[in-house]
Amino acid sequence: MLYPITNKYRDVYSLSGLWQFKAVDDGYIPSQKATDTTFMAVPASMNEIVTERAIKEHIGKLLYEKTFSVPVRENRIYRLRIGATSHKCEVYLNGKYIGGSNYGFLPVDLLLEGLQEENRLSILIDNRLSFQTLPPGMIKDGQQLYNHDFYNFTGIHRDVLVYTVPEKHVEDITVKTVVEGDYSQISVKVSTNCEQVLCSVKDADGDIVGRGGQGLIKVKNPKPWSCETPYLYTIVVETECDKYEEKFGIRKIHVDEKGFYLNDKPVYFKGFGMHEDFNILGKGNNTAVNVRDFGLLKWMNANSFRTTHYPYSEEIMNLADEYGFLVIDEVPAVGMHWWDDYNFGEDKVNAETAVLHKEMIKVLMERDKNHPSVVMLSVANEPASHEENAGEYFKDVISYARTVCDLPITLVEFTQFRENSLVTDLVDVVCINRYYGWYVNHACIEVVYPSLKEELTDYYNAVKKPIIVTEFGADTIEGNHCLPSETFSEEFQEEYLIENFKAIDECEGCIGEHIWNFADFKTKEGIKRARGNRKGVFTRERQPKMCAHYVRRRWKNK
Repeated sequence: MLYPITNKYRDVYSLSGLWQFKAVDDGYIPSQKATDTTFMAVPASMNEIVTERAIKEHIGKLLYEKTFSVPVRENRIYRLRIGATSHKCEVYLNGKYIGGSNYGFLPVDLLLEGLQEENRLSILIDNRLSFQTLPPGMIKDGQQLYNHDFYNFTGIHRDVLVYTVPEKHVEDITVKTVVEGDYSQISVKVSTNCEQVLCSVKDADGDIVGRGGQGLIKVKNPKPWSCETPYLYTIVVETECDKYEEKFGIRKIHVDEKGFYLNDKPVYFKGFGMHEDFNILGKGNNTAVNVRDFGLLKWMNANSFRTTHYPYSEEIMNLADEYGFLVIDEVPAVGMHWWDDYNFGEDKVNAETAVLHKEMIKVLMERDKNHPSVVMLSVANEPASHEENAGEYFKDVISYARTVCDLPITLVEFTQFRENSLVTDLVDVVCINRYYGWYVNHACIEVVYPSLKEELTDYYNAVKKPIIVTEFGADTIEGNHCLPSETFSEEFQEEYLIENFKAIDECEGCIGEHIWNFADFKTKEGIKRARGNRKGVFTRERQPKMCAHYVRRRWKNK
């Protein structure tokens, strides 16, 4: 899945900016230009922008509409790319339905036919969650219920682009690398309807260091991609009438019972669970916020993050390549827990859900397969993995994932005690979330170290697989100080993290720590949440809390 680029064969026109917006009924069809609309920004979440509570909490369909013109070039195919909507969408061009999507957080790419001098693009978004969406949810008594702890933002969250390709063009590129002695063998697979294909590899200085057609290209004395030196090459694919360039890195990853290895060197994962979440923007992609976040990650001496709990924007993935961060890529299978009676069954998460689940894994891998930063796939976060039907469900999903993904696969566990889980044996790396002293034995900080150490030790002795503690944290209101410490104070947050670190450091097989969370983020309203989840090491405005300085020192030498 190639991202739109501009060169002498290809054009890209951005439709981001001001759109017309309004709530609509289920039966609404945009056959005519909408009336009684208001302005809305794209990309952004509407919930952080509107001033009426009824619209902010609207459950159902919303219309986004924009008129546009683009130059008409002969012998060109015009396509539309919507970076992500939440969640389902229907797309209309000049009142005619042209396609849509049943998933959020991933691109929607559609053919544009019959373009006129002036065109009307209408996107109907449906933000309702069911047990056949990811994340799952349900409507009850007029309310949208869901069990994931982040706000169900609504909007067009990434750029909307019109782009052109030649009639004969490069459709897709897959790059795989293997280092053998003084050479790297770069396997290049190009999907195209062109007759002639020439591939070349450029180094970071722009010099050509390898040439060939489809198949293998050898590069002498390759420079590997790593966290310390994120060296990127560029594959250049040229045909008689098209050209495409894509960056990639030369790196090797493998897993054994002792650890995770990058270029045959053991890696310790230091970082966070994160969210695409910021004031006013909501989940809208913003370059300034992205650059700030990566600057803070570098300042913290982190080396990794998990895309909790959905695929992040392509810009973020590109920055991870450039900055040298390891990424655990996660699909939005979150909230498959804490429903009444059971979670997996005919009328809850079921075979229909699995079809969407597998489709999202496929699309995610098509999008992210050439990113050297992407080193692991997470197929779910905190499902009810102790349920009998969950075992069969994830056996099916993970078996499929291995047909489209050659990365190590994980599933993030919350089910207490390894012997209760029916999915641990299916994964390559065990990821677990634990909140001893917070959700369990709240405020008893003395239980954190012994409880976590005992469980990590038992887990590793049972499974003999590397373990990453992918969530642990305590809600903290910035500026709240207490001596002695109390929950929600900055002192308690630092002490809490230290107790978790002590347990992690003493457990064989533990290869990483991801604090929950990088920054405070918005959640649905509830008596446990005062303006969102406050477990961030940084505030929602990206300013450090007291514990950030301790963690920064720890990770400098870890």
